[in-house]
Amino acid sequence: MAVSQKVSLRRVAYEMQAGDVIYVKQGPKIVDKGIVKGPANQSAYEFDARFRIMDPYGVPWAHQVRVDWSGDFPETAILLGSEQYTVKKMSPEEVSRVESAAANSSERMNVPTQESQRAEALIEEAYYRESPATLKIITRRHNRLSNEFCQWLTKKYGIHAEQEREQVDIRFTRERRTVLVELKVCFGVGTTKSIREALGQVLEYNHYPTRNPADTWLIVLDDEPSATDKQFVELLRKDRRLPITVGWRTNVGFAFHSSWT
Repeated sequence: MAVSQKVSLRRVAYEMQAGDVIYVKQGPKIVDKGIVKGPANQSAYEFDARFRIMDPYGVPWAHQVRVDWSGDFPETAILLGSEQYTVKKMSPEEVSRVESAAANSSERMNVPTQESQRAEALIEEAYYRESPATLKIITRRHNRLSNEFCQWLTKKYGIHAEQEREQVDIRFTRERRTVLVELKVCFGVGTTKSIREALGQVLEYNHYPTRNPADTWLIVLDDEPSATDKQFVELLRKDRRLPITVGWRTNVGFAFHSSWT
């Protein structure tokens, strides 16, 4: 095995950890972005002894990490210089250059606005949201999560919810209690930061002047929160007496920590 191959394999096996963001380079372009899956702050490396992935010449790719791919990262032409290794750790300056170039590439695409998404079933396309820190790409996953949650509500409880009204993701009423739902996609940031962002929004929606507070607040994620996340939300319920519950999408619908019904 060549020296460059050994270095790249060492980086995959010993340096790459769950939660790391990775970019895929193909020639002079970055073609996708993903987040490494697995337990936080642990090596994500797996050796596939069954050789389930082969290249076109029948050579097995046994050294693997599981990745949650964006799938709609804009193909971005950018020159990062000649690289000796297949796998390299990017500097903060290189990451900033890639993200800026990707944002410029996306601006040239036909990206629907938030206003255009307020429909009976939201259009599952990409759009932008500005945070105080940076411009983030919010993928179609948010709208898909919204549609799936509303469909689940209808199937399980016969509830027909409102989507995207007065900046609130979902509103509905059950047994004379009003429910407000804030949805969060955890891709690239994780569950803890997603809950943090959602908390600020639900507090505004319920306590800002001219707002009508809901009886129940739901934060619904597209990934299961950690045990510490659940403990945090439980403390908010008990110590601060906030009517808040965290939920997440599962293979069979949605689950919740502390019943909201």
